[in-house]
Amino acid sequence: MAAPERLAASCLCGACRFTVAGPAGEITACHCHQCRSLSGHYSASFDAEEASVDWQSREGLAEYRTAGGALRGFCGRCGSSLWFRDAVGGFSVEAGCVDGPTGGRLAAHIFVAEKGSHYDITDGLPQMAGRD
Repeated sequence: MAAPERLAASCLCGACRFTVAGPAGEITACHCHQCRSLSGHYSASFDAEEASVDWQSREGLAEYRTAGGALRGFCGRCGSSLWFRDAVGGFSVEAGCVDGPTGGRLAAHIFVAEKGSHYDITDGLPQMAGRD
């Protein structure tokens, strides 16, 4: 099943709902300490144009500014992670909040130098110690 031109996304409770241009394309798994603390494992996200986000509801939308100056968007009611804007403006959507097929595919692992000790990465995809 192919992903539509617009991807519907939402939090667990439905207080935050939006669409974003699709398909997702390359999805990156981030194993940094921050993403692991946020998700309980690692975070999987895809780059998107922030201007392509069309909000249907942001009733529960909350933001958290990281020590490095990035901004994380999440639902303040249910805690679902929705998006990430890095300190220089790059924007990504959490693949897990997309309600149907993303049209994307996991393409790489970043910050593997910080990955948890409780798992191995064995999928053969590129692994980077940091971001690049």
